[in-house]
Amino acid sequence: MLPPRRHSRRLRGITLLELCMALALLAVFCLLALPSFSATVSRVRADTLRMTLVSVFNSARSTAITRNAPVAVCPSEDGRTCGHDWSQGWLIHRDRGTRTPSPAEEDIFQYREGYRDATVRATTSQGRLRLRFQGDGRSGGSPSTVDICAGGGLSGQVIVNNVGRTRALRIRDITDCPR
Repeated sequence: MLPPRRHSRRLRGITLLELCMALALLAVFCLLALPSFSATVSRVRADTLRMTLVSVFNSARSTAITRNAPVAVCPSEDGRTCGHDWSQGWLIHRDRGTRTPSPAEEDIFQYREGYRDATVRATTSQGRLRLRFQGDGRSGGSPSTVDICAGGGLSGQVIVNNVGRTRALRIRDITDCPR
């Protein structure tokens, strides 16, 4: 008698070589999409910073009105001294009218950290270190504008007028960032 006939069946699945090729193609596609993705992340962070600064300026104004005393808000990286880049963080503090770069510790009302993203920065166009609010909520001096840049292009502005009201402007067509 003849032995039963076995059907030669090939197992279905993928080989290690096919898996490696698929992973290599996936890695290439991810590398191609990465620059576009990082630009989008920077733009989202700039938009978030714009809206957060509006909130911070309104909070400083409200604090000045509530205390009926001058209050200042300034950019700060470390929570103790005033700096130049609003994207790194900020301090809300009692304004004693001094021009020192660091308010006294007992004068600080609030400190918040900003972003550690090197592609996002925010500076005042007038180069002012502080934004001051009088006890009645008015902003002393001329209107102040904070330019928010993402990836080297101007993406938004936060503007505080003489009355102390804050508004945000999103720049749709990205232009070069002011220096």
